[in-house]
Amino acid sequence: MNKRLVTGIVAATIGSVNSSSMTIITPQVLEDVSSFNEAEVRFHVLDPLLRKLGYPGGDDVYLKLEEKLDYPYFFIGHTSKKKDLPLGFPDYRAGLKGRRGSFVVEAKAATVGLTEKDVEQAHSYAAHSQVGANYFVLSDGAQVAVYETLSGGQATPIILLKIDELDARFHELENVLSPANLEKNCRVNYDKGLKLCDGLGSSVKIHSGEYAMKDWAFRILIDEKDCTEALKASVPQIAEVDGQLAMMQKEFQLRVGEGLSKREADGRIVAEVSFVGVTKNNLAAMKLLGIDRMAFATNTQFISTSPDDPTIFESTADFSLEKGTMVPPLFGDAVPMDTNVKGDMFITARMHKDGDAILGEYAAVADYWLDVPMVDNMKMELDFIGTFVLRLSE
Repeated sequence: MNKRLVTGIVAATIGSVNSSSMTIITPQVLEDVSSFNEAEVRFHVLDPLLRKLGYPGGDDVYLKLEEKLDYPYFFIGHTSKKKDLPLGFPDYRAGLKGRRGSFVVEAKAATVGLTEKDVEQAHSYAAHSQVGANYFVLSDGAQVAVYETLSGGQATPIILLKIDELDARFHELENVLSPANLEKNCRVNYDKGLKLCDGLGSSVKIHSGEYAMKDWAFRILIDEKDCTEALKASVPQIAEVDGQLAMMQKEFQLRVGEGLSKREADGRIVAEVSFVGVTKNNLAAMKLLGIDRMAFATNTQFISTSPDDPTIFESTADFSLEKGTMVPPLFGDAVPMDTNVKGDMFITARMHKDGDAILGEYAAVADYWLDVPMVDNMKMELDFIGTFVLRLSE
């Protein structure tokens, strides 16, 4: 019986076996591999290797054997000059059905070894108009080499494994050629939107950042009269505000989490940014107020790349807390609110792109209205100014 047919029967028979635990190379193969011809390299090395990678697998992947490829001109690959139209037959072609992501595999006899001509031949199959594979793989039994097709027929392999390393270093092949990783590595999205600025596309991810408080001020108004100093002297909680803000400024790193800046369909540039609380309690309080994640927008067409002409982004937020709501302080256990509170926040950020980061200054104004018995109109105004850096990743 033909060995290729046997391979197909074996593959179908063991389809239900857990491929992740399957051993590719047996001691007997290691002992005999140096004498393998091309068919034996396919059967003993490449067939089990492809099965462990997930080919053939479910309905979303394919594995084709010895496909005929017609060449438009004579000298590509190993061809016969006796034929008017040269032909190519890659040993395997595997990939994802209906999606980008594929590779071809060529086997060579161990007794001959791999040559530059073999690399050129396999590359010609991968680059063929009927194929368009992302990668090509070569093996003479003694080694397995993986190449990127776009690197050309003279490329060096991105993975090169000796036969006795295949099982121990299988993860290197899996990271590139398994169906899941093919889909991830070969996915291409084309940005057709207007750029945010020079050096950026129409969107950019913010992966981290920090902001610093340079200065702050707060005022408490009763019936529009400034009563801050009098209340500091008589209300312990208010007297502690300056100390808590100073602690946040000097002893904590004020961090920005992830975010995204993008150009919307109407052409405006918007940015969504999350903030990381300085303590778990602080983050919980920010989430309670809905200011742990804020959206900024600008009417300027492009983000500035000059510190002398920064782009201005603005953000607003409204919030309210009912009496009795459990609010965590900076440290310690949550305590119930003893009054109703509503408020709003307005932030102006002046920024410019500098390399792989956005640098800038901000000014934030927060107003709180407190429903205090026996007091008609009590308002707390809290102002911050500072600097920030946002680190970008495409």
